Amino acid sequence: MSVEDLPRRTLRGRLFALAGVAAIVGAVMAGLWALGVFDTPEGEPAELLETPPVDGATEFGPRAGEIAPDFELSDFDGDRHRLSDFRGKPVYLNFWATWCVPCEAELPDIYRLHQEYGDDLAVIAVNWEQSADVAEEFFDSLDRLDGGEGVSFTVDGIDPSGVVYERYETIGGPPISVFIDERGIVSKLFNGQMRYEEMKAAVDAMLANG
Repeated sequence: MSVEDLPRRTLRGRLFALAGVAAIVGAVMAGLWALGVFDTPEGEPAELLETPPVDGATEFGPRAGEIAPDFELSDFDGDRHRLSDFRGKPVYLNFWATWCVPCEAELPDIYRLHQEYGDDLAVIAVNWEQSADVAEEFFDSLDRLDGGEGVSFTVDGIDPSGVVYERYETIGGPPISVFIDERGIVSKLFNGQMRYEEMKAAVDAMLANG
């Protein structure tokens, strides 16, 4: 090999290496698109609302002891729901996304919990910054703990612009679980994946104090 050939071959090798990297990046990006990470959110935006007061409480926020900030959002069918519509009943508010591995692991436990408590507990599952179609397809294909397929909650909501998520987010990304008592006061805030026993303990604590 001559000295004159070395730069040309080196350049050719670098170009092949870059092409390989580009192919890998392209495959990863395609996978993320399939998961809905870069999906263009559609549907009517969620919005924050003026929160109804609660006797004996003055602070508004997502932390324990604060009044849960009110909001309105659409479900998969386009129907609108407000958090304050559920005053008088304990609420489990959960923020999730299809690309979130802990969310996928947690949702079957939330479904089990919802089935156990029935109408005594409102579960509002809020998809973060994805379209209703992507979120609904994910819910429909999710494996349940009872061997069935597909989950649904009191409200299967979407937050296309992330405005509600940003109001409740305190540390890192999803999942975020917020337990709100029948008065509208936050009983517990949890960042990260929860186990079924932890969820049940949080709900039982709200019911015991109701």
